[in-house]
Amino acid sequence: MRCLLVALGLLLNLAVSIGSAAAQGFEIPTLRGSDSFAPAPDFCCSRWGGFYFGGQLGTGFSSVDFRDSSQGLVAHMLRETALENTVQPSTWSSLGKIEKTGSSYGAFGGYNSRWESLILGLELNYSHSPDLHATAPVSVLERVTPAGGNIYDLTLTANGFLNIKDLLTLRARGGWEAGNFLPYVMLGVAAVRADVLHSATVFGFQNPPPVTSPPTPCGPPQTPTCLPFSFTESENRNGAFLWGWSIGSGIDVMVMPHVFLRAEAEFIGLSPWWNIRPTITTGRVGLGYKF
Repeated sequence: MRCLLVALGLLLNLAVSIGSAAAQGFEIPTLRGSDSFAPAPDFCCSRWGGFYFGGQLGTGFSSVDFRDSSQGLVAHMLRETALENTVQPSTWSSLGKIEKTGSSYGAFGGYNSRWESLILGLELNYSHSPDLHATAPVSVLERVTPAGGNIYDLTLTANGFLNIKDLLTLRARGGWEAGNFLPYVMLGVAAVRADVLHSATVFGFQNPPPVTSPPTPCGPPQTPTCLPFSFTESENRNGAFLWGWSIGSGIDVMVMPHVFLRAEAEFIGLSPWWNIRPTITTGRVGLGYKF
């Protein structure tokens, strides 16, 4: 057995020696694609800096407060009457608050500046909403009240309408790069283009009726008073611009080189227009391209 092991060792040593000699005489070239080899980088992990743009779809939820929108109209109509000076019907609220939803579509574009894992940027975001409009709920108010030595049976009614068409926000973004993901928060200014309308009507009876020349007809015999006054005023503006601020958060996800998906939510508070106070909450999904 010992002799067999020795013989096998000698044969193995001889084979290695022959193989080494043959390799020195015939060298097989090495196939290579480039002079140096480096593993392919993760295409997502360092690609959030730079310019980008994209398109988006969304759903908007608006809350519109019409409760004070008739004040200016009523105060102007009754500005020289004892009613307004004493009772102030302009402070009565015949309109309410309403919440509406509507779809939207639009586009966005911006620039990201990369500071290691911190991403800071500025973005312009536009949405058009074809059906985000609200009509004020109406409650007709009728009150009997004394003023200036007379008794008035006064009725107040009003209307309000707001149709939000275009929404533009300029916002600063701050995010944290986490591989393929970029969660972010945003804060900015907003401009909304909308059609706005409001109107008010005040009418009533005065007892005793005012002395007129010729006398005011009093109607059927059972009617105890005349109808000495009836006022109506309205204002409307198409394409009015409402200004405000926005805050929100979202996440971008790189799914291909230069291509990312987006999901975000944004709240927008707007300044009043004729005492109509709207706020908008929007959820969006989008598809973007980063250069």
